[in-house]
Amino acid sequence: MPKKPKELLLMIPGPITVSPEVLNVMGEPVRAHYGDEFRDTYNEITAMLARLFATQGDVFLMVGSGSCAIDTCFGSAFSSGEKVLVGINGFFGERLAAIARGYNLQVIEVRAEFGKPISLEAVKTALKEHPDASGFAVVHLETSTTIVNPIKDYGAICREHGILYFVDTVSSLGGLPVYMDEWGIDLCASASQKCLGSPPGLAPVAVGGRGWQFIDRQPDKGHGWYTNLRTWRQYKKDWADWHPYPVTLATNNILALMTSLEHLLEEGVEQRMQRYRCLALYLRKRLREIGWQPYTSDEMLAPVITAAYGPAGVPTGKVIHYMESEHQIKIAGGLGPLKDKIIRIGHMSPIVSETLLDRVVDALAGYHED
Repeated sequence: MPKKPKELLLMIPGPITVSPEVLNVMGEPVRAHYGDEFRDTYNEITAMLARLFATQGDVFLMVGSGSCAIDTCFGSAFSSGEKVLVGINGFFGERLAAIARGYNLQVIEVRAEFGKPISLEAVKTALKEHPDASGFAVVHLETSTTIVNPIKDYGAICREHGILYFVDTVSSLGGLPVYMDEWGIDLCASASQKCLGSPPGLAPVAVGGRGWQFIDRQPDKGHGWYTNLRTWRQYKKDWADWHPYPVTLATNNILALMTSLEHLLEEGVEQRMQRYRCLALYLRKRLREIGWQPYTSDEMLAPVITAAYGPAGVPTGKVIHYMESEHQIKIAGGLGPLKDKIIRIGHMSPIVSETLLDRVVDALAGYHED
């Protein structure tokens, strides 16, 4: 038998430690993925997700990671050779660009320093220099740096230039405001294992009306079947009465996600987000008390993840190892140029409280060089 893994408190930017109620659903008997009952379940959960995306458009729940959802959006909306602007101010902006290049798209990088948001002026400048661009893609919450990009601001410029606007909300949906229709966002990709409060394995995708216009421009893109949103739309229409999706779904994952979304909606979306923000401020206060300086100012805080510099001269990889081995708490380190310079504490799980944050900070306070 495989060795039972040690139990860790996950304080990383996903996957999260889920509530016992959500976890219990994963252990229930496996259900069939079609028929009246599960069809209704699927339709209900996609309606819940549409509320979080704040869209009247279509929502599909794919089996896969957040990268699967991102891959789906790029492959469905664009054709090989098209020019796409990609905002890059961290590791996951680089990931967006890599996925776009995987579809042989011409990627025009719109960069900002790590630790700063993508400015609207940078997007405007890129569009002036590349008026033939077909779209703009950007990460909402760049978890490698904890920077929140101002996704509300980009929509108008994308509309003005008639290009598709695609946002990666993998780390933000359910934890930060997303108003897809109001902000002019055409495509959104997300994932179940972060602010949505569920285990990994599901990838929501939301498509607005203009999103479908871009997807339908050139139907014969040759970009596959499973990650083609036209496939999912066809099954939603043709098999609506019993099987409105093209594949076998991860039924227990979906029921677990439904449980976590029910908890979110019962608490209230705005109340949940305000609670996250209060926890972020509390964590920053506690970190400063032990001499750990947050990576960004309080004005630039991300409500669901906090980065901080470690003790002077100490590679933060040592701190991360100490936290796991001595305290059974898993936190994250920096990525790319921030490797061994910062720690990252995810507090996007719905069960996070001041008590849990105290446990993390008290453990950090006990670190010392031998």
